[in-house]
Amino acid sequence: MSVVVFIQLVSWDGLYGASFLRNERLIEKGMFSVGERVIIKTKLGIDLGIVTKVADSKGTEATGEEAIILRKARSEDLRRFENRNKDKKKAIKICENLARKRALQIKVVDVFFSFDGGRITFAFVAPGRVDFRLLVKDLSQKFYKSIRMHQLGARQGTGLAGDIGPCGRPLCCLTFLKKLGHITADMMSRQNLAQRGPERLSGVCGKLKCCLSFEDDVYSKILKELPPIGSVVKIKQGQGKVVGYYILKKMVIIKIKDNFFEIPLDEVKA
Repeated sequence: MSVVVFIQLVSWDGLYGASFLRNERLIEKGMFSVGERVIIKTKLGIDLGIVTKVADSKGTEATGEEAIILRKARSEDLRRFENRNKDKKKAIKICENLARKRALQIKVVDVFFSFDGGRITFAFVAPGRVDFRLLVKDLSQKFYKSIRMHQLGARQGTGLAGDIGPCGRPLCCLTFLKKLGHITADMMSRQNLAQRGPERLSGVCGKLKCCLSFEDDVYSKILKELPPIGSVVKIKQGQGKVVGYYILKKMVIIKIKDNFFEIPLDEVKA
């Protein structure tokens, strides 16, 4: 059975999808495993990446750039790759100095040297869109290589740089929460947090906290079990109106005349 192998070069870049080996032979199940390092050929050149997913070709959508897997990476390939990327800090400093001379407000957070040695990609964050054409020219003259600039979003940039969240633990986006999805103000409302305001719910990156998205499925599931706000329900104290919840506790706040009762969901009848 033929499969599609998805490969990633660096955490902030997109995925490459490979269905063929170098001899145009289809990749079959069992040839590659998640976590393996492979040498691939793309339209940009030859690179070393890591297998992130293996899926049956039938029914799998073609996502990401196309690639051909040349072979599995050998120990000497890993040493060569590590040697090419050993001067990252120096390269970042050079890029930021040149950007400063061009009056560009960017912060370089990572750099990637291609396996074939012909390309350098700088990952950066900026407050808006940046015209970096002159910077690319400067960098090409400095390094004598093809230069790519890859702008990251605020969340992705903060995750790469690393920091500590208000909870006192390393940022979720840095440690385990890689697929952030779309974070909206509706999530604040569902989790009864809208009254706190977006300022208190903003993370280190200045955007709404990732945990709003991470916890939203739990809240959404429980909310489906709770009676709607404003609905009339029966409890042992009498008939009253639902005015609020403690969602995670599955407690319903019910008003009967001028009295308020906090009642477990399983004791509330429609």
